[in-house]
Formats: sequence, C-alpha cells, structure tokens
Amino acid sequence: MSFLTKSREDTQAWIAKNLKGDPWIWGICIIMLLWSIVVVYSASVKDAYSQMGGDTEYYLYKHVLLCVVSLVVMFFVHRIPYIRFVYFTRLAVWSSILLLIFTMFFGRSVNDAARWIEIPIIGQRFQPSEWAKVALIAHLSLILARHIKGGWNTRELFMEPLALVGVVCGLIFTSNVSTAVMLAGICFLLMFVGKVPLHYLLFTALGLVFFATIAILLNSTQRSGTAQSRIATFFDKDVVVYQSQQSYMAMARGGLYGEGVSKSRQKRFLPEPQKDFIFAVAVEEYGTVGGTILIVFYLILLYRGLKAIEATKRPFGGLLSAGLTFIVVSQAFSAMAVTVGLVPVTGQTLPFFSQGGTSLIFTGIAMGMILSVSRGETLEEKRI
Repeated sequence: MSFLTKSREDTQAWIAKNLKGDPWIWGICIIMLLWSIVVVYSASVKDAYSQMGGDTEYYLYKHVLLCVVSLVVMFFVHRIPYIRFVYFTRLAVWSSILLLIFTMFFGRSVNDAARWIEIPIIGQRFQPSEWAKVALIAHLSLILARHIKGGWNTRELFMEPLALVGVVCGLIFTSNVSTAVMLAGICFLLMFVGKVPLHYLLFTALGLVFFATIAILLNSTQRSGTAQSRIATFFDKDVVVYQSQQSYMAMARGGLYGEGVSKSRQKRFLPEPQKDFIFAVAVEEYGTVGGTILIVFYLILLYRGLKAIEATKRPFGGLLSAGLTFIVVSQAFSAMAVTVGLVPVTGQTLPFFSQGGTSLIFTGIAMGMILSVSRGETLEEKRI
C-alpha cells in the first residue's frame, strides 16, 4: 500500500512539475484523444479491410501514433513562453503562403482538389492550410496587439491585417472553400476584438464575399462546382445527399444511449466515417448522451481557452488564445452542424477526435499555444 501511495505521489509531483497551464484543457484533450481511438477504430475497420489488404488494424495503429505525436507536440509547445512566439509569427505566415502557392500548382489532388504536399522519402502527406490557420491567427494577434492602443490609419490596415487575411484565405479558398470561409470569419471576429474600425471590416467583408461569390459562380476555383452543388442541394428540401442520409440514419439508430461500443451499422455505408462524419458514428454508438458529452467538452474548451486570457496582461497573449480557441471550437461545431444537417456538407473534421494526420498535429500545436498563454508569465518573461 505504501508503494502505491508513493507511486501516486510521484506521479502527481511529475504532473505538477511538467504539465503547466489549465488542467481542464489538458484533461479534456487527453480524454477526447483516448475516446477517439475507440471510435476511429470502429469507424475505420471497413476502409482498412478494403484498402489495406485486410489489415483491419492499419488505421488504428496510425491513429494511435498520431495521437501520441499530437500530445508530445502539445507538451513541448506549451513549455515555450508564449511571448517568444512573437519572434516566429511573421516567418510562419509567410512560409504558409509559399506552401499554399506551391500546393496550388504542384500539390497532390485528393477529391479533385490540390490540398496536399507529398513529403519525400517518408511518403506522408501534409496539408498546408492547417499550418496556415495557426500561423495566420498567431501573426494577426501580434499585429493587432501592437496597434491596440495606438490606433490605425488606412495604409496600415490594408498593408497588414486586411491584405494578409485576404491573401491567405484567398489561397485556401481555391481548394477548400469551407476552411477559407471559416478562417476569414474568425479573423474578422479577432480584428473586431482588436479594435479595428468597424467600417473597414464591413467594407472588406463585403468585398471578399463579392469576389468569392463571383469565383464560385464562374467555376474559377478547384472546388467551385462542388460548392455550388452542395449549396443548391442544401436549399432543395426535396433532396438529401447520400452522406446526410446515412448520417441521419446513424443518429436515429443511436437513440438516447446508443447501440454500444463498435456496434455502428451505418459506418459501413458512410464515406470515410472516421473523418468527416465521425460524430454520426459516435452518436450511433454512444447515443444522444455521448454526443452531448462531446459537445460539452468543446464548450468547456471554449470557456477555458477564453479564460486563459486572465493569466496574461499582454494583448498578444489574450488575442492569441482567443483566436486559436475560436478556430478549434468553430471547426468542431461546423463538423457537428454538417452531421445534423444545419449547414451544407463541408468536409470539416472534429479536432482531437477524427482521424487525420496534419489536423491532429496542428491542433496539438494550437492547444499547446493556448496552454502556454494559460501558464501566465514568470518574472524573467515579463522583462522580455
């Protein structure tokens, strides 16, 4: 008994020493990753069997590895004082722009959209838009923090925040309409919080909406046809797309308490159920109760991510935590809204829950930065 007590005390001491920041964020991220392993394995068995020569555990092992990598990345990022991120934000956002341009011309196409870069030797794919989301939010937070007390003039506004958001979101828009729209919305919300004059925001937003609409109508982007089709189908009450049909059936079968662990039937018919529609599989297996718990987890992340602002007196820390929290939680609720039919099908995954390499790793980076903000500042860091 004394050995067990000592072991527990040693574990608690290690956690207190090494896992800094908000314990609620740590706890929920770890719980969701562990839960996701069970659901992803259940949802991916069919695809693993058919695509990997009968190896039903292929996606399970891959997802477990990525979950571990995501946690490790989150751990190391959260140990970095958040004020040191200011030295890398400009490099990060410009590197993301170059990667997005490269992807547009030389990227690997999946589902008729060039969103991926194939990494030589290891043969893994990398999605630059995930890097661009974190980099843009971080650099935009720095720009806004530097002007939050000094005000703006027209040249400054259009040279950095507005033009930067337009360029990054415009490049993403060519291959991923939903991600670009979501990221632009979060950036405008962040600029509003950062005291950018409202008339500039409205003028720029109207311009972006106009050009985006024209681009879609003229089929000038890789996914214009898909976007038109999904929007038209969504507003046609007599038509329900195949993915949505299977999603509704899965959730209806789940009822209040669900069919049970790994007992989803609709996963056999949903396209890539371990990714875009994993919420439907979770509801079928764990019921409305399980789906509600998952929603509450993301709401707690939203609350704790915004509460992390209290740990810092610097505008950069507050804007950084708010922006990254908004982007993670909005992606989660966008994916769940698609599943229940509130918005057109978008292809967004559930952060920390769906299978996905780039998404898991960069969500880990984002949460690590939020945890870094929630740590506050030491006396030495306050002098930087």
